[in-house]
Amino acid sequence: MSKAIARTPTPPGPTKAARASAAERMRSQLGDFWGKPLLGLPHGMDLLWTMYITVTASDPTPDAVSFYRALCQKNAAAYRTSDVWVAPDSMSTRIAEHPFLTNSSVVIGNLEDAAPARDGLVYFPNPIRLFDLHPIHGLAWHMNGTGDALELDIETITATRLIPSRLPPMLAATTKLPSTPFCPNGLAHLADRVLAGSSNYELFGAPGPSTTLALLLAFWELRRPTTPDAPGDQAASAAPDEDLLSVPQYRISKSKSKSKSKSRQRPRKREIRIIQEPRHITTSSDMEPDSAGTGPKWREGTLRWEVSAKWQNRCPNPHQHRAIVEAGGVCRPVRVRVKDHANGPKGRPIDPRRAVRIVPERP
Repeated sequence: MSKAIARTPTPPGPTKAARASAAERMRSQLGDFWGKPLLGLPHGMDLLWTMYITVTASDPTPDAVSFYRALCQKNAAAYRTSDVWVAPDSMSTRIAEHPFLTNSSVVIGNLEDAAPARDGLVYFPNPIRLFDLHPIHGLAWHMNGTGDALELDIETITATRLIPSRLPPMLAATTKLPSTPFCPNGLAHLADRVLAGSSNYELFGAPGPSTTLALLLAFWELRRPTTPDAPGDQAASAAPDEDLLSVPQYRISKSKSKSKSKSRQRPRKREIRIIQEPRHITTSSDMEPDSAGTGPKWREGTLRWEVSAKWQNRCPNPHQHRAIVEAGGVCRPVRVRVKDHANGPKGRPIDPRRAVRIVPERP
């Protein structure tokens, strides 16, 4: 008589509350990284110092030090007010396969209209994996100014232990990194339509500034911002396919000599947005199906935009692409020449704000 073999049950995945707490922990620790001083200087200053050396091979000038101090303060302040999202597992793959990452250029629209928040952080439980770069566990962005004076700072966040792996031995030994699991490894800055980076990004296993911008725009595109139905309506403050979870704000405890009154205080709560899986399965666009479902219907405010001649990586099976991917297959893109043309609803004027192209540094 054969004995039944006992099977070990598969452990359940992390709950939404656990992922929300992990995202809040990342936000708090990165805020401390940029803001709290260690021997008079925050950890962020030391990282920026190393980034500067990888580009110039010399110590920062006094002007650079002043700039970096201001940058640390600005980033720390942004993390204190950041909106925080938790991405679903498959969003990492969707972002890596997004047209912004596979096409030869990215068209920038009105960043203020596209951004879901002026200061934000998205945590990827399943990190984004690009080429041979370090896995990207988070993206953070900070916007300052408005209109023509708008500035956008973007951070890519990876595992702290991976950052020294590609640095020269001397720099790896002298760079003080935080003891937290995650740390920024790449910074990009966009101002006056000029995009720049802060380091020799290859030494940090980080994407270049153009790829970093493409990653951020891909996330914004997959998680479209929504407008509340009515002012002050808290129920409408989250997207239909997002869950709002309140978690205690994460704080690093330093001393045990707290009074009993302080220890009895309720911890402050912070709302974390959990993106549900269906939100990003189909890449959203400016088109919506009409009421009869017979064809596309452009939004009333959508204008046309010009696309110059370029090469694009296109799927050879566009009609079956989704079915092939869901079945576990791969559609290897084919390089196709695209002629000069204009996209958008016919009969409407051209939007000059969308004519700027950012050419990635990828091969």
